[in-house]
Amino acid sequence: MRLKSLLVGTLLGLCPAAVLLAQQLPLDPTVRVGELPNGFRYFIKQNAYPEKRAVLYLANKVGSILETEEERGLAHFMEHMNFKGTKHFPKNELINYLEKSGVRFGADLNAYTSYDETIYQLPIPTDNAELWKNGMQIMRDWAAEATLDREEFEKERGVILEEKRLQQNAAGRMREQYMPSLYNHSRYAERAPIGLSEVIAKADIQVLSDFYSRWYRPDLQALIVVGDIDVDAVEQQIKALFGDLKSKAAANAVRPEYGIDLIDSLRVKQVKDKEYASAQIELFVKRKTSPVVDEDSFKRDLVRQLSNSLLAARFQEIARKGSLTYMGLQVSASDFVADLSLLNVRISIAPDKWEQGFKAAYTEVLRVKKHGFTAAELDDVKARLKAQIAMQEREKNKIASLRLVEDYLQYFLSKTAYLSTDKKIELTRCMLETVTTDDVKRYLSDFLNEKDQLWLMLGLDKADQPLPEQQQLKQWINDLGQQHIEPYVQERQLVRLMDSVPTAGKVVKENKDDALGLTSWTLSNGVQVWVKPTDFKNDEILFTAFSPGGSSLYADEDYYSAMNAPAFVVNSGVGTLDLNQLSQFLNARAVQVSPFIGEREEGVSGASIGKELETGLGLTHLYMSASRLDTARFRIIMDRSRTAISSRGFDPKRAFADTVGNILGNYHFRRQPSSLATLEQIKADRVKAIFDERFANAADFSFVFVGNFKLDSLRLLTEKYLGSLPSSPKREQARDLNIRVPEGKIRRDLHMGQGDKGTVQLVFSGKYAYSATNNIYMDALKAALELRLTERLRKQESGVYSPSVQLTKAKKPLGFYALVISFDCDPSREEDLIAAVREEWGKMRKEGISLEEWTKFMAEEQRAHELQEKSNQFWLGYLKGQLDKGEALDEFAGHNDRLAQVNLKKLNAYLRKILRQENEIIVTLKPEEK
Repeated sequence: MRLKSLLVGTLLGLCPAAVLLAQQLPLDPTVRVGELPNGFRYFIKQNAYPEKRAVLYLANKVGSILETEEERGLAHFMEHMNFKGTKHFPKNELINYLEKSGVRFGADLNAYTSYDETIYQLPIPTDNAELWKNGMQIMRDWAAEATLDREEFEKERGVILEEKRLQQNAAGRMREQYMPSLYNHSRYAERAPIGLSEVIAKADIQVLSDFYSRWYRPDLQALIVVGDIDVDAVEQQIKALFGDLKSKAAANAVRPEYGIDLIDSLRVKQVKDKEYASAQIELFVKRKTSPVVDEDSFKRDLVRQLSNSLLAARFQEIARKGSLTYMGLQVSASDFVADLSLLNVRISIAPDKWEQGFKAAYTEVLRVKKHGFTAAELDDVKARLKAQIAMQEREKNKIASLRLVEDYLQYFLSKTAYLSTDKKIELTRCMLETVTTDDVKRYLSDFLNEKDQLWLMLGLDKADQPLPEQQQLKQWINDLGQQHIEPYVQERQLVRLMDSVPTAGKVVKENKDDALGLTSWTLSNGVQVWVKPTDFKNDEILFTAFSPGGSSLYADEDYYSAMNAPAFVVNSGVGTLDLNQLSQFLNARAVQVSPFIGEREEGVSGASIGKELETGLGLTHLYMSASRLDTARFRIIMDRSRTAISSRGFDPKRAFADTVGNILGNYHFRRQPSSLATLEQIKADRVKAIFDERFANAADFSFVFVGNFKLDSLRLLTEKYLGSLPSSPKREQARDLNIRVPEGKIRRDLHMGQGDKGTVQLVFSGKYAYSATNNIYMDALKAALELRLTERLRKQESGVYSPSVQLTKAKKPLGFYALVISFDCDPSREEDLIAAVREEWGKMRKEGISLEEWTKFMAEEQRAHELQEKSNQFWLGYLKGQLDKGEALDEFAGHNDRLAQVNLKKLNAYLRKILRQENEIIVTLKPEEK
């Protein structure tokens, strides 16, 4: 007995999960959890990353599944109405107030409605007491104080119908056909959150009010607060604000729980559409599941994660080995709805190879079912997961609040346990050691043996491209079940990245900018290096390199070879390693390096943790000095691309985008859409030659490093891997191809496709003098246009769900700006909405930006500036952009001062001058006339 006790104690010390698999998971004790007498719950977590910020979620166990027939779509409608007026923020004052505080609707302030829940999200600063107080009041108003104004209700009908209109495409139409079968004709099949058009269009506000009274109540609600906060103070606020919530009259209904009954049969369904762009066979296997609450279910979920990684790695490796008779294969397991999990097999096929492609792909699925995975494959994915865990451990004090809040939300909705970061890491490491190849094989085999199986054949509705008959697919499945399948054989060998260490160069010049925390080096071979050490992340290093030139230096016949060269080279391996060997070498290394060739520059993008930076620089060295092109891989990729292009169906949206691109590029050869003709211009010999030419002269490159590193260590690595690159005195500049957005007024109307959705794009453009101050002016113009068009097209006209405004401002090769306004709408209203846009544009040209619009823009800019100054990603892009354009590196530091010094009269005088340019492009898309 004594020996047995000692043995158990030893095992527990190593990995308690190996012994006590039924043990409940311990919830993170640092999360303050409470329930008020009225049933309202709360979760509060102090988290200082990002600092001076918090994320607030109001969670409601209220979704479309609770709707009656006359309410279908009203759960989602109610979500909208909570933004259209509450007790303390009537009408649109809620959005107006937050935008003046730098919180933007859509990007920050948002909500969603699903089958079983409606969630309201508010990321908010915590360093302004008044703003914080009002933010909490907003959550209280959302919980119980919507005003449900009749006028706003009537306006919002059109907005929701336009949101529903967005689903009118091939994928949406096909989904409507197979959704009942996928959801086993359950209540879930009849309660899509977007609802029914006829209900949305005709429902009375009283029906919505009754739904609101019945279900928006404290026993179905929770507030989640995560961020840089005082937990005790927030808890007191919650008690004061939410403690008096009461269920409204007639709101005592028990919230029903709905599920999906499994069907013990294999079903096959054909689904076709005239605009579907591919051919696929999909399998959906459903089975019962349960939330992760104990160590047994934790291990089950870990096995699922490992299985998904193993499947992806296996099928990617097969795809790299040689030409396939199918276009793609993806298999993954995930949670579905209610109490179900789902295994999805997706096979992409050439339309003329249905049987051949399906059998080849599904054989690989059955190979996994029968034989599972090798120990080496499992070791690979375990190594990757261990590396991810180690990274999480290093960054555990810098986990974004937005990531944490989702854990507490899932606990409230489904009882899935939330663990502390330390406990999650500890348990994952322990469990990882216990997972075997048998565990994975059993998990996938059991799933694939489930009887509830739905097979879908998705394809183009075209007479000369028929889909297989249902019985044919069943016969193929039966044939495959009878065949003998051998185990998978993986080719493995020990490799190293480099056979010899390059001869290092030297730093011959060093400059420091203490104000920016920036150091620059000139290496002996001419390479320029700019480095900014930060502590924004504990173990993140980002880097990029760039050199002027790009594809602009080549004749038109080489254009497509140049633009596609990096993809072919990356898919060939590097140095002495082919792609499979390189993938095995990089398996568990947290490093990524990607060469690129653009129209006006070439370069490299990279990211790594500290200990893998040397690997990243080694890869960079090899891509720039020892690239390779695998001609067999080149042919495989070309063959697949030919099949993909030749077999794709007609897509009106793609035709629309191609038309817009052609017009904006003034029908230049290099702006034509991809086709078989453009594909055939890619030549293997030119791909390799151009790639090597672009990276041959290291002295023409500038490198930027941002992240947590030691200067001395990075200096040695740059000398070794960058200072040893070949170089020459030659310097290049990108060539001006004279591709300009055309001047004047252009209108193009397309009539194609089916459905009842129109698409509009308007482009206003002109010459532009690029500068820091002018950039502020143009950014303010964009922001003001977004506000005005949202107000006019969405709120006043009820004609658009979400208008988009995009701004391009370029310094090279010639200064210009382009404002692109896009929206989908009822095709019969296109002209009215275009007229509304032009009217607002005309007002902007005449009157300029209002004080309120400027106030909102400045508040958002200042808040964005706070986050940007502590982001490695921002600094990398900023420094690269300033160096590339020849702009001052300290421009960012003076941004808020420039904002504060802006004179609105001067700003509007500038806008009136620049917007005088009469350049306007309008492209519309309407369904073809029946």
